[in-house]
Amino acid sequence: MGLWDWIFETLIGGGARTEPDRSHVEPLTSSRETAVATLDEPDEPAVDDADEQPEDLWWRPEGLTVAEPPEIQRPDLSPEARSLESKLIQQFDGHDLTMPPLPRTPERVLQRLRDRKCSFARVADEIAEDQVTAAAVLRAVNSPMYRGISEITSLQLAATRLGVNALRTLMMHQALRAATFLKEGGDKDLADLVWRRSVASACIMSGLAKFTALSEEDAWLTGLLHDVGNVIVLRVVGNHRSVSGYQIDAETFEYLCFESHQEFGELVAEAWNLPPRLKSLLADHHRHPEPDDPLRTERLTIQLSDMIASLLGYAPSVSYDLLATRPAQDLGLAEREDFVAFLRSLPTQVRDAMMYF
Repeated sequence: MGLWDWIFETLIGGGARTEPDRSHVEPLTSSRETAVATLDEPDEPAVDDADEQPEDLWWRPEGLTVAEPPEIQRPDLSPEARSLESKLIQQFDGHDLTMPPLPRTPERVLQRLRDRKCSFARVADEIAEDQVTAAAVLRAVNSPMYRGISEITSLQLAATRLGVNALRTLMMHQALRAATFLKEGGDKDLADLVWRRSVASACIMSGLAKFTALSEEDAWLTGLLHDVGNVIVLRVVGNHRSVSGYQIDAETFEYLCFESHQEFGELVAEAWNLPPRLKSLLADHHRHPEPDDPLRTERLTIQLSDMIASLLGYAPSVSYDLLATRPAQDLGLAEREDFVAFLRSLPTQVRDAMMYF
């Protein structure tokens, strides 16, 4: 059972399994027909690195490079930051945490999409109940992935054009975005950092799926959610700020996220009834997998995605020599010309996706 099948069964309702109606959408045969912003294969053939300028080789930065993630050093924390660190650690059991729920409109749309007899007109009516969700749907349908000859302004036409798979992925995006930006008075800059990293990871993971035999749709969802524990850190930081007035700096926030996001990610996975394999990835994705690890490919792909996000500026900067890293080597990508061509097009693809989320 794929991740989306599991989520349809457990996250938004149980009971007998009902397959979503796919008779009214095109079969999933290309990246344009899967998740909302999966990556297209580059059209141009690969060329030798020697034919490019050094500054174009972002995956091989100049100067000192590394092939392994550096050990994260605990920064010199202020008394307020140490207090916040202790508070986060004390909540690893989840007893004092309120997990972010699905917002009303995305939840109702996902429920509608489970009904094989539900029309896109009724789905559009649900979307229209929330201006933010409606704007996100219209923005997505007019993106390069789905745009036709003329701009679409009707929600019913938008829902029909997107189809079931893209709509449900978009609803999960809206749910995560709402959880990220939920608190009024929170730190918008930190929330934006968490959100942009989630979207970038989803784009990168989906693109890497073409080289690893993973489902592009499942890879997109895994990339989007694998650091969902950061959202819990963001919420705890926001609550602490409202009480103490302490304004956390970005470096300290990044450290606290790295230190605790896997534990919090596992709690979110339990609260949302995510599938066991996704829960395992959320809880442990930084450790280099053993050869017999059944989730070895997924863990390696997440690690490679994190390295790419770092090089592209969506995560703390580390000068990786990407093709020399263990994930690239173990996945057999270091010598593949089509992988280099993918890397060449990736920055533009990720930037374009950011415009629609």
